[in-house]
Amino acid sequence: MANIGSGTSRVIIDPDGEAATVTSNRLDVNATLVAGATIEIVGHGVIVSGAINLSDSAGVLSTVLCKHVDIMANLSNTGIVYIGASGVDATTGIALYPGDVYSVDISNLGLLYAMSTVSGDDINVAIFT
Repeated sequence: MANIGSGTSRVIIDPDGEAATVTSNRLDVNATLVAGATIEIVGHGVIVSGAINLSDSAGVLSTVLCKHVDIMANLSNTGIVYIGASGVDATTGIALYPGDVYSVDISNLGLLYAMSTVSGDDINVAIFT
């Protein structure tokens, strides 16, 4: 397991005592593959996109496992869209005016709720799995 060193300068130390280095904004770490283990490159596999029609009361967005989501208030909206947790409203949500975008790393789209000040306004979503 990697450890964070102490003192004013922090470094990541691997189990062999070697320090990780950063070269051209890339973290370089020496790793040893244990027999039977696999290394997986983690990133965004699939992008799903579409439009969601909103009402003027808070509603949960679709339950979709994901890593990241971009939400844009449709350009033709006439109201303000609010994104947030359960019960989101104009005082607790992130306000999106037409064309505004909200991006968040999140494990499930269903953790987000949305409402609009004008029933029938839309949001466009790009979901990264």
